[in-house]
Amino acid sequence: MVKIVVKKIFFKILVFFFFSSYLAANYSPAWAFNNKIGIHILEPHDLNKAAQLVNSSGGDWGYATIVIREDDLDHGKWQKFFDDCRQQHLIPIVRLATRMLPSGFWAKPQLNELAKWPQFLNSLNWPVKQQIVIIFNEPNHSQEWGGEINPQEYALVLNQMINLLKAVNENFFILPAGLDQAASRTKNTLDEVSFLQAMAKTVPGIFDKLDGWSSHSYPNHGFVGLPVDKGKATIQGYEWELAILKQLGLKKELPVYITETGWPHQEGVSPNSQFYQSEKVALFLEKAFKVWQENDQVQAITPFVLNYPLPPFDHFSWLRDDKTHYSQFDQVLGISKSKAEPEQVQNYQVVKVNLIDILPTNYSYSGEIVIKNTGQWIMGERENFLLEPEQTEPKLQISELKLPQGKFVLPGEETALNFTLKTGSQSAEYHLKLGNNEYKIYVFKPWDLFQRITSFFSQVKRAPREQPW
Repeated sequence: MVKIVVKKIFFKILVFFFFSSYLAANYSPAWAFNNKIGIHILEPHDLNKAAQLVNSSGGDWGYATIVIREDDLDHGKWQKFFDDCRQQHLIPIVRLATRMLPSGFWAKPQLNELAKWPQFLNSLNWPVKQQIVIIFNEPNHSQEWGGEINPQEYALVLNQMINLLKAVNENFFILPAGLDQAASRTKNTLDEVSFLQAMAKTVPGIFDKLDGWSSHSYPNHGFVGLPVDKGKATIQGYEWELAILKQLGLKKELPVYITETGWPHQEGVSPNSQFYQSEKVALFLEKAFKVWQENDQVQAITPFVLNYPLPPFDHFSWLRDDKTHYSQFDQVLGISKSKAEPEQVQNYQVVKVNLIDILPTNYSYSGEIVIKNTGQWIMGERENFLLEPEQTEPKLQISELKLPQGKFVLPGEETALNFTLKTGSQSAEYHLKLGNNEYKIYVFKPWDLFQRITSFFSQVKRAPREQPW
């Protein structure tokens, strides 16, 4: 009996260590504590509504996909957008776009013009450390690539953009363009497998240079698939895509960002009976989100589109023209979500310190330190900000340098922290470090100083004077 118990205990220990090792090897901090639910928006003014949707029902820091065009590189506009994302707790997924040509095609990006993108994107203070960028859109459609299909050219553009973005900032998190899984080989489209094969041949190893995978996992064909469907051109089409990438030599386990998906509804400017009614769409989306949330590799889902109640996307819009909700908005609003805490750059700078460098013993001095938020965080939002001074022995008594409760400091703003410094009974030279600034403070006994001054003048008085001749 004892032997059996010992064997059972030994077996449990082995199982524990096996799974501990497995989790340690496969666990990725970037995939933990994440609110996967997001939405695709077309304009910055939709941020408030997006935050209401994706941060509901216990959620925080959901996602918002948006397009930045090369003819709209307005620093003030997009910095305000990022600042609003920071305050609304939204993680932006930025898809790059060129400009619309008179022909109705999107212009092809030119290799010699790509450098403007990292320069512009890196000039912005993003709301979170992971700066997600999608390199253009569905290039297996000729309309998205200047009227032609050229996977070799796209591979070169993607490779160059990865190199340029990573060179200026390692925090750029790069996704490829989402591809149309339902496309076949026609005059204006190319099937995804052929497109990916041509990319891999043009730039060997291109897929392992990516940080994640952008997927347009729509319920095709005709946007009338079911939430239980699997494989190519379904809501789980990303699994089919990843399998193709593995066949093409991918070694990484890429996190998946479903940046476009969803069912169009019958309701719109002109009703379309080929689609499902909005109530049915709502139920399908709830089931789909359950599938996506159970897959640890899926990091974000941003269905298309929050607010576009006019053609050509009126059937995809989650809002009507009068801003009332279609059924899927309220259905997703009620889905239980996670509270995320994405990593942010938490930098600050000591701008000014009001501090006297000579103080008497047994003295209390009131000082002030001015700090500036130079990071991405909102200082004081997650926890009370506390500046810890560094000292060597002997030490001075300094009150806590902290923000008042409820005080928030936005990036670029300055604030003053008041403090009290008390000296002891001994004369000494003290060393104090506040932020990156170091200070020397000399503490003296007043009687000692008086004696030294008296001694000095006595010596001056006794010193022989030189004769004028």
